Amino acid sequence: MLIACKYEEIYAPEIRDFVYMTDKAYTKEQILLMERDVLTSLDFNITSPSAYRFVERYIKLSSSDDLIMNFSRYIIELTLIETSMYKWRTSLIAASAVYVARKVLKR
Repeated sequence: MLIACKYEEIYAPEIRDFVYMTDKAYTKEQILLMERDVLTSLDFNITSPSAYRFVERYIKLSSSDDLIMNFSRYIIELTLIETSMYKWRTSLIAASAVYVARKVLKR
Protein backbone atom coordinates (compact mmCIF):
# COMPACT_ATOMS: atom_id res chain seq x y z
CA MET A 1 0.00 0.00 0.00
CA LEU A 2 2.88 2.35 0.74
CA ILE A 3 4.37 1.79 -2.71
CA ALA A 4 1.01 2.36 -4.40
CA CYS A 5 0.45 5.57 -2.44
CA LYS A 6 3.89 6.88 -3.33
CA TYR A 7 3.22 6.13 -6.97
CA GLU A 8 -0.33 7.49 -7.29
CA GLU A 9 -0.85 10.14 -4.64
CA ILE A 10 0.48 13.67 -4.70
CA TYR A 11 0.99 13.60 -0.94
CA ALA A 12 1.64 10.05 0.19
CA PRO A 13 0.81 9.12 3.79
CA GLU A 14 3.68 9.05 6.23
CA ILE A 15 5.08 5.76 7.43
CA ARG A 16 3.89 6.46 10.96
CA ASP A 17 0.34 6.40 9.54
CA PHE A 18 0.93 2.84 8.36
CA VAL A 19 2.36 1.91 11.75
CA TYR A 20 -0.82 3.28 13.32
CA MET A 21 -3.07 1.46 10.80
CA THR A 22 -1.44 -1.85 11.70
CA ASP A 23 -1.97 -1.13 15.39
CA LYS A 24 1.82 -1.11 15.86
CA ALA A 25 2.11 -4.71 14.64
CA TYR A 26 4.99 -3.52 12.44
CA THR A 27 7.68 -0.97 13.12
CA LYS A 28 8.76 1.81 10.80
CA GLU A 29 11.95 -0.10 10.03
CA GLN A 30 10.06 -3.28 9.16
CA ILE A 31 7.77 -1.41 6.77
CA LEU A 32 10.74 0.24 5.06
CA LEU A 33 12.58 -3.08 4.77
CA MET A 34 9.55 -4.75 3.22
CA GLU A 35 9.13 -1.87 0.78
CA ARG A 36 12.75 -2.28 -0.25
CA ASP A 37 12.38 -6.05 -0.60
CA VAL A 38 9.26 -5.74 -2.78
CA LEU A 39 10.82 -3.13 -5.04
CA THR A 40 14.05 -5.09 -5.30
CA SER A 41 12.24 -8.29 -6.23
CA LEU A 42 10.33 -6.35 -8.91
CA ASP A 43 13.63 -4.84 -10.06
CA PHE A 44 11.91 -1.45 -9.61
CA ASN A 45 9.77 -2.17 -12.71
CA ILE A 46 6.38 -1.26 -11.32
CA THR A 47 4.71 0.11 -14.43
CA SER A 48 4.95 0.78 -18.10
CA PRO A 49 3.54 3.86 -19.81
CA SER A 50 -0.02 3.46 -21.03
CA ALA A 51 -1.36 4.46 -24.42
CA TYR A 52 -3.25 7.27 -22.70
CA ARG A 53 0.01 8.99 -21.70
CA PHE A 54 1.37 8.65 -25.22
CA VAL A 55 -1.85 10.12 -26.66
CA GLU A 56 -1.53 13.10 -24.34
CA ARG A 57 2.00 13.70 -25.56
CA TYR A 58 1.20 13.23 -29.25
CA ILE A 59 -1.79 15.57 -29.02
CA LYS A 60 0.37 18.22 -27.42
CA LEU A 61 3.06 17.84 -30.09
CA SER A 62 0.56 18.04 -32.94
CA SER A 63 -1.30 21.01 -31.40
CA SER A 64 -4.60 19.19 -31.79
CA ASP A 65 -7.85 20.26 -30.19
CA ASP A 66 -10.04 18.60 -27.55
CA LEU A 67 -12.21 16.82 -30.11
CA ILE A 68 -9.24 14.93 -31.52
CA MET A 69 -8.01 14.22 -27.98
CA ASN A 70 -11.36 12.74 -26.94
CA PHE A 71 -11.74 10.72 -30.14
CA SER A 72 -8.18 9.37 -29.72
CA ARG A 73 -9.00 8.36 -26.15
CA TYR A 74 -12.10 6.57 -27.38
CA ILE A 75 -10.06 4.66 -29.94
CA ILE A 76 -7.48 3.52 -27.40
CA GLU A 77 -10.27 2.44 -25.07
CA LEU A 78 -11.62 0.24 -27.84
CA THR A 79 -8.22 -1.48 -28.05
CA LEU A 80 -8.48 -2.50 -24.39
CA ILE A 81 -11.35 -4.91 -25.05
CA GLU A 82 -9.77 -6.43 -28.14
CA THR A 83 -7.21 -9.03 -27.04
CA SER A 84 -5.57 -9.16 -30.45
CA MET A 85 -4.35 -5.60 -29.86
CA TYR A 86 -2.19 -6.61 -26.89
CA LYS A 87 0.68 -7.56 -29.18
CA TRP A 88 1.23 -3.92 -30.21
CA ARG A 89 3.26 -1.42 -28.20
CA THR A 90 1.25 1.25 -26.41
CA SER A 91 3.16 4.02 -28.20
CA LEU A 92 2.15 2.59 -31.57
CA ILE A 93 -1.49 2.24 -30.52
CA ALA A 94 -1.50 5.85 -29.36
CA ALA A 95 0.11 7.15 -32.54
CA SER A 96 -2.39 5.18 -34.62
CA ALA A 97 -5.30 6.51 -32.59
CA VAL A 98 -4.21 10.11 -33.11
CA TYR A 99 -3.66 9.47 -36.81
CA VAL A 100 -7.08 7.88 -37.28
CA ALA A 101 -8.78 10.64 -35.28
CA ARG A 102 -7.14 13.35 -37.39
CA LYS A 103 -8.04 11.55 -40.64
CA VAL A 104 -11.66 10.87 -39.68
CA LEU A 105 -12.19 14.43 -38.44
CA LYS A 106 -10.27 15.80 -41.47
CA ARG A 107 -7.80 17.86 -39.48
